[in-house]
Amino acid sequence: MRICLYWNKTAGGGISLRKLQDIISSAGHTVARTVDDASDLPEHMEDVDCVVAAGGDGTIARAGSVLAGGELPLAILPLGTANNIANSLGIRGEIDKLARRWHGSQPVKIDVGVATIKDTPSLFLESVGFGLVTSCIAEGQATLPKDDPETHLADARTLYLNTLARLAPRHYDITIDGERLSGEFLLVEALNTPSIGPQLAFSAGTNAADGFLSVVAVTAAERDALVAYLNTLHAGGAAHDGFKSWRAREVAVSGADRAHVDDRVVEAGEPVVAIGIRHAALPVLA
Repeated sequence: MRICLYWNKTAGGGISLRKLQDIISSAGHTVARTVDDASDLPEHMEDVDCVVAAGGDGTIARAGSVLAGGELPLAILPLGTANNIANSLGIRGEIDKLARRWHGSQPVKIDVGVATIKDTPSLFLESVGFGLVTSCIAEGQATLPKDDPETHLADARTLYLNTLARLAPRHYDITIDGERLSGEFLLVEALNTPSIGPQLAFSAGTNAADGFLSVVAVTAAERDALVAYLNTLHAGGAAHDGFKSWRAREVAVSGADRAHVDDRVVEAGEPVVAIGIRHAALPVLA
């Protein structure tokens, strides 16, 4: 198989490009081209059979956003700290074994979310949301080192607890497939994967290939339950059963000052942020 390798040199404990190329070649594939910037991933590549994203969730989401709507499949080598997207597809284990699995593998088409903010649509693979997660992404990207995956997860969960302790709830008006919901919320998330951020499982039943998003809205009255969940997760406890969620194809949120689209934080500045789903938009070798 002819491969376009899109890699993040800061993920995977700094695994070298040469090492990745050797692993892919030893698995019987040819690395036809290598890029380290998503803007260098063309939408149509006639000289390759597959794009391999080697890195964490941000790297994978950026590659998936470029390939969404086309026929060129995405393969994943999960080298990040959380690997929420890969885990949601059952892609885990040693990367040399994952590379060998691509032979004869038939692509599975997964959903891609779309958030329209300031009249500009942005695609996402994990989630788009407001409140706690947005605040933590913004601070975490500026302050948390990523040298050690286990340490990074623990540090990120500590950041969530510290941020939640001082986070004021915000009023949002939410429409979920025509059903209106209004109130004071600590977070609102439209999920395409069961876990986001530092492996926070806000909605365990989320499926990236069923044509629906899962919407989770944690109210101010649920602060203690959210703190308890984060403490349990931080201590290595069992996964949470999940907060109340709604399956939805179309979501509208008003009242937001800023939002996150996967790992990117943007100013909302609009009366309404529209969120939808593109069913089976991205072929993945899973």
